[in-house]
Parts: sequence; C-alpha cells; structure tokens
Amino acid sequence: MVGINEELKATEAATAVLSTTNPNSKATIRVLRQAKYVAALAMTTFASDKALNDARHAVVITLSDLVHALETDPTPQLDKIDKAKGAIRSLEWLLQARQELRLRRLAEGD
Repeated sequence: MVGINEELKATEAATAVLSTTNPNSKATIRVLRQAKYVAALAMTTFASDKALNDARHAVVITLSDLVHALETDPTPQLDKIDKAKGAIRSLEWLLQARQELRLRRLAEGD
C-alpha cells in the first residue's frame, strides 16, 4: 500500500531529476520509473479518489512516454519533459492539498 507521503516524495524526486542537466542518465530514468510506479500503485489503492487518480493517470502516461523516449533517443526530449513536469506539478499540488486537509482534520479532532 502506498501513502500520500510516499507519493509526495516520489513526485518531488521526479521534479528534481527533471531539473538536472542530464535527463538521459540511468539514475534519472530510475527515479522517473519509481514515480510512475508509485502513481500507478496509488490508483489501485485509492480507486475511488477521481481527482487524484486523474492526475496520477496523467503522470503515469507522461512518464511512460518520457522514459521510452529517453531510452531510445539520446537527444533531449524537451516537449516530453515539459509535459511530464506539468503532470507531476499538478499531482504534487493535489497531494499537498489533500495532506493539508487531512492534517487540519486531525488537528480539529475529526
């Protein structure tokens, strides 16, 4: 089972590696695969959460496309990187909002 904290860590790591100067490195691809895996796992774990699952699905699709492109073509894939960054940013924002809401409810005693 995957939790929001693990998802946030994976999305933050993916954002960080996409900001590096060498997106084609094996380490970058490994981090992107992990973020994709965590997002896909979360979709099955939290199947009823449509808004987050739509964002997770976008991350899975864009990262799958990006990883494939990075593995097959050594030139920078700037358009795919930008799409992946946007999808990751959207998911990260939703996860942070969900986490803040959960923490607020805990603090209020719900």
